[in-house]
Amino acid sequence: MRILALATHGEAGPSTRFRVLQWAPYLRQMGCFLSLKAFFSAEMTVAFYQPGRVMAKAAEIAAGTARRWATLASLSKQADALLIHRELFPLGRRPFWGALERFPGPVIYDYDDAMFLPQRAGRGILGRLENVETPKAVMRRSDVVLAGNQFLADYARPYARRVVVLPTCIDTGRFVPRPASVDGGGTPVVGWIGSYTAAKYLHSLAGALREAARTAPFRLYAIGSDALPVIEGVQIEQVEWELEREVEDFQRCDIGLYPLWDDAWARGKCAFKAIQFMACGVPVLASAIGMNLELIQDGVNGYLASTREEWVDKLTRLFEDPQLRLRLGRAGRQTVEARYAAHVHAPTLLGVLRETLNGRSDA
Repeated sequence: MRILALATHGEAGPSTRFRVLQWAPYLRQMGCFLSLKAFFSAEMTVAFYQPGRVMAKAAEIAAGTARRWATLASLSKQADALLIHRELFPLGRRPFWGALERFPGPVIYDYDDAMFLPQRAGRGILGRLENVETPKAVMRRSDVVLAGNQFLADYARPYARRVVVLPTCIDTGRFVPRPASVDGGGTPVVGWIGSYTAAKYLHSLAGALREAARTAPFRLYAIGSDALPVIEGVQIEQVEWELEREVEDFQRCDIGLYPLWDDAWARGKCAFKAIQFMACGVPVLASAIGMNLELIQDGVNGYLASTREEWVDKLTRLFEDPQLRLRLGRAGRQTVEARYAAHVHAPTLLGVLRETLNGRSDA
């Protein structure tokens, strides 16, 4: 059985990496072979949501459209089943709808963000061109929808034949705590990871970080976006995200930050950055919103915060108490091992796919 995955981004896109490519070894065990066709090139995956380079982005959209047309023109020759991850087309339009409708095999739609909400902030003209009605049509065409959390599943149910909640999972054999031989003492390192469009969340935390720094010094290690706030009294080290350094970047941190705004877009998030920190034994301080409330028990396997005062208070506690960091980090690791490890959810995924593929073949 050949499963073709159509995704916006390739391996450089974290969502594609963890919700699509990670499952390839498990699929091979049931005789399914997964291939991936990405809309954007690896270079544009990194640059697309950053400001500027308008002509390069327009050229990449044209090239991606041509690649997708070529793929869909011979779809039946390439695949027995189709997995659409997040978007058939990155602006939500329907230029490929005819080819999708003609495909005779089963279609699986997988998503881990609220693609049905307009996200115009930081996207310029792209945000104005986006058609957020398209996910509904893709859901109606699909045999099953894999939703990253309950909020996304609830949205999909009126449109989809079948909906299954599949959290974004992690390889707990790869994402591990830093070796015990590595000394994590000294000035605490606070980690944050995010793209250009996510930097707004860190900016909203700047006041709390500045206040916390007056009590205890710390260093901020920011991975990804360079659109960072200037925080008086805080030394900031910014590094570009690199796949080869992915696990090491999380292991370098003593505390992980995962701030969000309290809105519908945040409720569609799958808390995966927090899961990555926790898998590496790093205690997380996250906004008390959405799936974070499901993942984190406040004071047990991490901390949650809703107000500036809570952010400052809980950061200060973590700065001053290495044993607290160790305890929360270990509990967070145990949570991920039990509930978000890839091998834990692989049987569910394989069962859903087997039922879907067999159901179509018997029809």
